[in-house]
Amino acid sequence: MAEIRVEITSSAFRGPNGLANLDDCRRQAEESGFEFGVQLHNSAQPDEIETLRRTGVALSAHAPLNALYNWNLAAESVDDVMESIAGNVRFFRELGITASVFHGFVMTDLPVPAFGHGRSYSECMQEVFRPELAHDPRLPFNGNYFGMPEFTMRRERVRERLALLRRRWPDIVFCLENDFPAYGSSNLFAETASCFENPLCLDTGHLWMSCRLYGREFHREAGNFLDTGNVEMIHLHVSKYDDSWPLEKWGDGHLPLKYPNRMDLPRFVRACRRAGVRYFVLEVISGTAADLREFADYLE
Repeated sequence: MAEIRVEITSSAFRGPNGLANLDDCRRQAEESGFEFGVQLHNSAQPDEIETLRRTGVALSAHAPLNALYNWNLAAESVDDVMESIAGNVRFFRELGITASVFHGFVMTDLPVPAFGHGRSYSECMQEVFRPELAHDPRLPFNGNYFGMPEFTMRRERVRERLALLRRRWPDIVFCLENDFPAYGSSNLFAETASCFENPLCLDTGHLWMSCRLYGREFHREAGNFLDTGNVEMIHLHVSKYDDSWPLEKWGDGHLPLKYPNRMDLPRFVRACRRAGVRYFVLEVISGTAADLREFADYLE
């Protein structure tokens, strides 16, 4: 087995040239000495999943797949969430999937719609937006509500339910991802994630935005996550935003690794490798073999 597993998100293999791009990526990964795979995005349609399954490429999941709602473990009732997870587990086993990642901590009891089913992220998340928790009610970004009893209560729910997932389905890894800091999504920094004692996925674009919003330093906060010893997966992608952009204009990343940026991702990747992380997902919407070559350069 290769020392490093590298996957690319499934959106990169859509369209008429998708399978040709997949072949190029598999060749490049082999040349670079990587174990290669594809991470099925939660917006992937059934025909897209089936096409990738037929190629024989190793698959993981950005869950939930084929679902109308996300898995919010912070809600008061999670009966429907647990039913959805059970259905996905059956599907994972059919596809040979043993590793998954999801967003599981939103400050709401309402069902959280899964975007990508004809609706945008903002359209879906607006349904659970609580202006009283926002940095500015006119913007989607979170405020500083982490000292509230409600936050502590919901965080404990997430901790207990993650433990339940590990007990109920020990053959599936459920990585909890750090959130983009908007619409009440609340797993942002290591001081929250460490109490979950659960495998984590560390997303570069989300952490970059969280650090901008709360005035923290990106590499220090990444190091805090890595120091938990729980980071098992990385979502690696570029954000174009920096201090020249006003806060209200900021968004997520998902750009190719060669896109100009201020993140110093080679430094980030080296820190991940020193911490023993071997599983990287290039969550680049239109990822290509060029991203794999760039990632190989980071390692050097």
